[in-house]
Amino acid sequence: MKNWKIEVYYKPEVPDTVGQGILEDITDLGIRGIDSVRTATVYWINGSLDTKTIDRIGTELLADPITQAYTFETENDTETDWTLEVQFKPGVTDAVGDSTVKGITDLGIADVTAVHTGHKYWFTGTLDAEVLETIAQRLLMNEVIQTFSYQAPR
Repeated sequence: MKNWKIEVYYKPEVPDTVGQGILEDITDLGIRGIDSVRTATVYWINGSLDTKTIDRIGTELLADPITQAYTFETENDTETDWTLEVQFKPGVTDAVGDSTVKGITDLGIADVTAVHTGHKYWFTGTLDAEVLETIAQRLLMNEVIQTFSYQAPR
């Protein structure tokens, strides 16, 4: 049994309108110094799968080939980006995750025991952990049902 993490994000030539909206909301909070926000949907897949099968799931089910790309590695992190991930707390129903399990099964792929979903955000600009926590708590999550984690630039 292996846990896989797939990130689905907009291709560089496609505007990330969700990220742009979050940037506007951050400005509305009075927070300055953030230059851009990029977003991704994250799928944590638990199952006995190999790389070829994960690639098929990303290609045929999770990513829109016209506007999106996906990875199941962390190659999108750069030295200048803070990253933040939001996901459901254990025990909270994840309807998108449940639908994804059904979609994977409909592709004829067995051995998936669960899928959990969340969102990942990349922030560029001048910020620190305190600013990032404020953004997470005020804009990006519901503390009753979600949790977040972040990583400073490397």
